Amino acid sequence: MKYVSPQTEKRKQQQKRKKQMLLGVLAAMLVVLTAVMAVAVLGGKGKDKPGSSDDAINQAQTETTQQPQITQQPDRENEDISEQDKAETEKPEKADKKPKKNKASLFGRIKSMFSKTEAMPQKFPVMAFGRNIEQAAESIISLSPMATEFILSSPSQNVLVAVTSYCNKYSFDHLMTVGTPLLPNVDKIIQIAPDVVVVQTPLSDVDRIKLEEKGIMVLQLNAPASLDDVKEIYRSVTALTHGSEIASFEAERVTASIQQKLNLYTKALEKTEKKDAVMVFNSYGMVATKDTFEADVMVNFFDVAIDGYNYYSEDFSAVAASNPQVIIASDYMTETDLVNMGFGESEAFASGNVYYVNIQQFESCSAKAIDTLCGIANTVYGDGIKVQIAAETSE
Repeated sequence: MKYVSPQTEKRKQQQKRKKQMLLGVLAAMLVVLTAVMAVAVLGGKGKDKPGSSDDAINQAQTETTQQPQITQQPDRENEDISEQDKAETEKPEKADKKPKKNKASLFGRIKSMFSKTEAMPQKFPVMAFGRNIEQAAESIISLSPMATEFILSSPSQNVLVAVTSYCNKYSFDHLMTVGTPLLPNVDKIIQIAPDVVVVQTPLSDVDRIKLEEKGIMVLQLNAPASLDDVKEIYRSVTALTHGSEIASFEAERVTASIQQKLNLYTKALEKTEKKDAVMVFNSYGMVATKDTFEADVMVNFFDVAIDGYNYYSEDFSAVAASNPQVIIASDYMTETDLVNMGFGESEAFASGNVYYVNIQQFESCSAKAIDTLCGIANTVYGDGIKVQIAAETSE
């Protein structure tokens, strides 16, 4: 029975981040080295130009009586200098100006290159989570693991000051905790005094009014049912701090990279019969039905035919009896749990295509969830899909 270890995936992500940091450092060193080489080249050219080399200095010393001819007021004692001599004395002056222009031009190009990295303007007011935001938030508290995932992967990550004990902080160890999504520490939140609190589990009316009376805006995040919904959430969390233009740009960029990966597998599996799959969240029967985000992305890899509302099927006994060929289950579950739910006689068990994953990746709509599905698909479909993917990426 195959097992997708969340610890292994976390370790791979840490290694990936280290590589990205190393590449960033190397890129910065390359920019500095390029600038140093440019200065060195300009310095070398300056030494070779007429009037700055040893020969030019010697020539200037032997022609001191001719130098006044270059000025606007020539010396009368040197009026016998020929027109040819004048031309020769003028050449160094013309040559001397040319490198200066090149030098200014090169540094101008370097300056303009760096000027292109200037930030886009922050435009407010802007709509976020269905509310009108008049100005950039300087501090945010997240009471939702999903909201925390989005914020920490967005340009707004630097203003996140506190999360719940259920949220994944990743390497942001400085973040404070303020209770749980169901039982937030409202008094501590008021003491921190953020501009915005983002919730997914609705607050009680008493707690919400208590926060809003202190000038703290409470924003409601609704669970996404598609990649388009994910895009809107990412736009909203970015808009809180960076305004409309940057938010729209970042939302397009992030979701485009996800969609590109999904399209790659969809195209690679066009001529392959997709296997039936079911995603099981817990032993109480929570599964990914057709109207969930999980099902929306799973259909790029497998067939998902579970009717229902959100994570509750219309008839769970029918789900268990559907004989799925692939089962993706929470790593909190065991084989015994799945057998007790009726999956023990399924083709997935017989073929060993049961995968236990960090289900929080899907619950928080993390981009890592897409990579997890890619890995499972590679294993399920074998070398055939790998060849197709390699062919598509090489084009």
